[in-house]
Amino acid sequence: MMPRPQHSDDRDLDEATVDVFGLGSSTVARGLGVFAVVYTVVTVGAGWQIRSVQNWAGLVAGLMVFAVATSIVQRTRGPRFPTSAAIPVTAMAVCGLTISLWSLSAQTYLQLQTAPPVSAATIVFTLVAIRGRPVVAWVGALCGTVLAGLWGESIGMGFVTGAGNTAFCYPVLVLAMLFVLMARPLAERIRVLRERAVAQAATDAATAAAAAERGRQLSRLGRRARPILGEIVDGHEFTVGEVAEVRLTEAQLRDGIRAPAWESEPVRDAVWQARRRGVSVLLLDDGALNTTPERDLVHRLRDVLVDELRAVEGGQVTARVLPPGRSLVASIVVNTGPTIRRIEYGVCGVISEHTATVPVSTSDE
Repeated sequence: MMPRPQHSDDRDLDEATVDVFGLGSSTVARGLGVFAVVYTVVTVGAGWQIRSVQNWAGLVAGLMVFAVATSIVQRTRGPRFPTSAAIPVTAMAVCGLTISLWSLSAQTYLQLQTAPPVSAATIVFTLVAIRGRPVVAWVGALCGTVLAGLWGESIGMGFVTGAGNTAFCYPVLVLAMLFVLMARPLAERIRVLRERAVAQAATDAATAAAAAERGRQLSRLGRRARPILGEIVDGHEFTVGEVAEVRLTEAQLRDGIRAPAWESEPVRDAVWQARRRGVSVLLLDDGALNTTPERDLVHRLRDVLVDELRAVEGGQVTARVLPPGRSLVASIVVNTGPTIRRIEYGVCGVISEHTATVPVSTSDE
């Protein structure tokens, strides 16, 4: 039975990537898009009295910086946001806040004008905290507060008043910290449950495959052996030809159990015909093909065996799938008397053939 290939879901489990809050989902992306629209509407409405093109350019630039920072946080996958990315993203949020605040002049200032950039910075800091970098987020928030205070001082409202515009950022970060503390054990439970689900699915698949194989073997056994057993029970006297056919049937059934790797309709037919011609055929399977995901390799091996069986007229043919971990996958030995040919199939698909002649000893009369 071929091993199940590793899918992308398994790789996610190996990396323990459990997105508890669904930050990479389309729902979150749509929510951020709605916030961007609200940001724009509030900024335009609150800044209706702003006439400076330079000030508007700064507000637009701040919005773009926030958009890039948010996009990076949302699209970066992994169990935790990398520090190498968290620091630049947090710095971008602080820069976006600074650019937006310094684009507001004292002549047209309204307190509502600070709400969009401070809210955007708070969202970025919260996302960074939720993604496992709370220290970086808190440092960024403190830097934003200091810069907001310096801005307030520069336009004459005072450091405390300017810094106070960022006050609502901290309750949100506190809630984010609580979510992170609750989510850590939850993420571990989800990861364990997913691992158990995958393991159970693999077990169920293996059980189903084994049951299907067992059913197939029983079906073939019943189809081929039951008529013979019925004749034996009825006391039928077998002729020489019928005995030969029974022995061929018994050997074929044994092949299916002892050498499943060689199991195919062309191989069965070729082995049957070779044995009827008097060729001794031995099929063995020690499991190397169970760890080989290449189906073409299995087909090529069977084709080579079929060609050899059709060409040989007597002697012995031994086809063996070797144990796993060797440089060779399988070998086919054709012994036709004085000549012995050995065909070896490597793991890289290379076929090599060796021929040896056994000297025939003669004795004087």
